[in-house]
Amino acid sequence: MPPGDLADACSRPRRGRPRDATIDDRVLRAAVDELAGHGVGGFSVNSVAARAGVAKRGIYARWATRDALVLAALGTLAAGLVPPRTGSLREDLLRLAPQVDAVFTEPRMSILARCVAELSRYPDLYAAFRRESVDRCAAAVQDAFHDARLRGETRPDLDTDLAASAFLGALLTRQAFGRQAFGRPRGAPDDAAAPDGMTGLGGAANWEVAADREVAAVPTPYHRRLVEFALAAARGSDAATQVSG
Repeated sequence: MPPGDLADACSRPRRGRPRDATIDDRVLRAAVDELAGHGVGGFSVNSVAARAGVAKRGIYARWATRDALVLAALGTLAAGLVPPRTGSLREDLLRLAPQVDAVFTEPRMSILARCVAELSRYPDLYAAFRRESVDRCAAAVQDAFHDARLRGETRPDLDTDLAASAFLGALLTRQAFGRQAFGRPRGAPDDAAAPDGMTGLGGAANWEVAADREVAAVPTPYHRRLVEFALAAARGSDAATQVSG
C-alpha cells in the first residue's frame, strides 16, 4: 500500500462496536453482590456474568482467573478511614463513630460474615479485605486512643488495643444485629431509621445508599452516648457505668 493510502487508512475510524466503559464497574458490582451472597466458596463467574449482563468471555478478557476477579471485587471495598487527629479524643471519636458505621453497612457486613466463616479456607483472598476494611478501622480508632494517652487525656495505663476493640465492638454489634436490639436506652425511640437493606448480615448490597452514608457520616445520639461512655472508661472514671442518653 502506498504511504498516502496507508495514512488515509490509519486516519479512518475503525469499524466495530466501541468498548463499553461501564462493563468493569458492572462486573465488579456484580462480583461484590455474588461474594455477599455466596462467599468465595460459592462464587460463580457465570452468575457474575448474568448479574452484570455481560458475556463470560468479556469478564475473562479483563480478569484472567476467578481469583483475580474476587481480589478485584474485594479491593473495591477498601474503607479509606484515617485518624482524624483533631487534638481531642472526644472529637476524634465523634468523627470516627459514624465513619465506622458507614463502612460496615451492606455489602461489607455480609462479606465480613463470609470472611469469618471462610477465612481458614481462603486466607490469601480475604487478607486484603481484612486489612483495608477491618484493620484500617481498628487502627484509626486505636490511634485516637493512643494519641489521647500521650496528651494525658486518659489514664496512663490505658490499654489502647482493648479500648479500640470495645469501641468497634459496640458499633459492629449494633450494625450486625439491628438498631432495635442494641444501641438505645430501653423505651427510647431509635435515633435513626436504617434504610432498607442496610442493617443485618443478610441484606442485599445497596451501593448507592452505602455511598450516601459514607459521605453523610454525621454522629447520631447513639454515637454521642457511646463516645461519652468510652471517654469515661478511658479516664478511669466510675461515671462509665452511669452514662445515659
